[in-house]
Parts: sequence; C-alpha cells; structure tokens
Amino acid sequence: MKAIKLFTILLLISSFSTIKAQNEANNIKMGFAGVPLLDLSDGYVGVAAKPSVSFYVSERFAINTAAFVLFPQDIELDSGRDAEVQAYGFIPSFRKHAINSGKFSFYLESGVGIGAIRYEAKDPADIAIEDNSGGMLLLTAGAGIQYRFAKCLELEFGVPYMYGLNITNGDDTKLFSGIGLNLGMNIVFNTKDVKKWKTKMRERLKKKWEKEENQ
Repeated sequence: MKAIKLFTILLLISSFSTIKAQNEANNIKMGFAGVPLLDLSDGYVGVAAKPSVSFYVSERFAINTAAFVLFPQDIELDSGRDAEVQAYGFIPSFRKHAINSGKFSFYLESGVGIGAIRYEAKDPADIAIEDNSGGMLLLTAGAGIQYRFAKCLELEFGVPYMYGLNITNGDDTKLFSGIGLNLGMNIVFNTKDVKKWKTKMRERLKKKWEKEENQ
C-alpha cells in the first residue's frame, strides 16, 4: 500500500507542476543508463542496464519508454534459501519537466509496465523456488536532473522508485520494492532537424546525379 500511495502522490505532483520550461517540443532523446538497485529492506541487490527513448509531445511533456535488464544475481530469499535471479521488463511512462531552464532541467516521472523474472535454485532440493518464475507488474515513480553539456548530448541522473509484483504464481506476491540511482547519457535530436537534414541530402544527391548526367 505504501508503494501505491507514493506512486499516486508523485503522479499528482507531476500533473500539477507548471514552472515554465524551455521548448523541448518534437525532441527525441535516446539514452542508456546503469542502475545499481537498492532494496529498502535488504540493501544492495543488483545492477540493471536501462536503455530508453523519450519523445517530447510539447515543451513540458514527454512519453518515455524504457527497458531494463537485471543481470543474474545471487540472492537469499525470505525462506533463507539461496537462488539466482534474473529479470527484465518494459516500462512506458509519463514525464513532465517541472523546471527546464538553460542547460539544467528537473523532471518528475511515473509509469506502469510489465516484465518477467526467472529463479534458478542453487540447491537441487530447493527446486520449488523456480515455480515463482513468471510475469511481473511494475510500478515506477521518481524524479531526475538532466544537464545539457553539448547541443546533442546531456547527462541524466535519476532517482526512480520501483515496485514489482509477481502476477503469474497465483499469489500476486511482492517481488521487490526499491530505489535505483541511475546515471546515464542521452543523445538529443529534433524531428524537424532530421527532416531538414533529409531535405538537404536529397538536394545534394539530386545535384550530383544531374551533374553526372550532363557529363
């Protein structure tokens, strides 16, 4: 319940933040981040890779799609038994820039996604652990800072909270709830600039072909 309340509060904050932003409309940001995962109850539990793509539908709002892969990690379950766990997922989210002035910007984000998790027992006697492998429902909410240090490049530091629920083992049990401190880099380009670049390339090729025909 605490996770759902936090998710709802951050969603409401992101909806009502209205500080003026610089124009990001039609921008596309392609990024990659490394995410060390911190479980709120058990401490450090793993590292995930997180590629993402954001499209800015206006100067303040963006639709973000992120995937993540949790590399295989050895963990100790609540039962005291050891297992290797690996997970991956896809999370569409809503992102709003509450502050976006000059090179720095601050955003709030929330989303819902799906994923899958795989357990592999370390001891053959604990093979029943693997029955918990299956699909996940993912809730995420958080905030982040972006720093544009070049025209097409920016650094991003985010603090997302993620709540994972197993939805295929018949119990709808919580898998994890924790914070990930992700640090990554984004490549930024505008769709209008891409169209201009395509037009220029067509004109150059056309001139080149006309020149070759006249020779």
